[in-house]
Amino acid sequence: MDNSQNDIINNVGTSCECQFHRLVDTVNLLRSPDGCPWDREQTHASLRSNLLEETYETLEAIDTSDSQALEEELGDLMIQIVFHADIASKEDRFDADSICSKVEHKLRRRHPHVFGPADKMHSVSDVVDRWEQIKREEAGGDRSIVASIPVALPALALASIVQRRAIRAGIDIHDDRSQRSPNFAPRPQHEEKSETEIRAGEFLMAAVRLIEKAGVDPETALRDAAMSIRNRVLQAEELADGTPLAELTPPERERIWNQTGDSELNVNIEPCE
Repeated sequence: MDNSQNDIINNVGTSCECQFHRLVDTVNLLRSPDGCPWDREQTHASLRSNLLEETYETLEAIDTSDSQALEEELGDLMIQIVFHADIASKEDRFDADSICSKVEHKLRRRHPHVFGPADKMHSVSDVVDRWEQIKREEAGGDRSIVASIPVALPALALASIVQRRAIRAGIDIHDDRSQRSPNFAPRPQHEEKSETEIRAGEFLMAAVRLIEKAGVDPETALRDAAMSIRNRVLQAEELADGTPLAELTPPERERIWNQTGDSELNVNIEPCE
């Protein structure tokens, strides 16, 4: 990293550090014996619902492109982080400084093309591949591509992330029955993204109607399907005996994937790009 980059980081750090520590000190006072009884009695578990609510309010501000609301909601999220840090600090486990230090070191470690001697990277896909490689190295070379995905995610988000990571590893998963009505045509070259999103929403709504008409809960059905793929990936990684699936040859991936066995899914194994 050159001197100009260091100067930028130092200037930003100077401007933010004072305000951040004032926030940390404010929360520390609120949770002190002379502070607020409600704030003082909070725990990691009791604040769980607050963190979830603030997260969704932040997402809503993003969706509505409301900058003023987003600024406020990001502040509320920061309050949650500082509260959790203060709780841990009073239990001598970690604090706000250690959180910031740990995440800063992680960012620097996972961006060697910016902060280290690695070659500069201009392709997003190359950056993602290197990020995953570094995470595997940090885990001692034995890191699942799906085990870190929170299974408490909403089913649609869970299904999307699980499939995206499996496909990135060279596994192309599809179910031929999904081609039945309602169907979703690929995005034409001339179609705006907003138009595609409208069609996608209508497709999902129609699918939900058909599923519910069959007496099945769509959320449960989609979660079960996503977990099935996730569990098969975990089995395949175990059979690969420490070799990342993306680094196997297509025939090796296909053989291992077929060993996991699942009569409910049709799976094609494609070479990694």
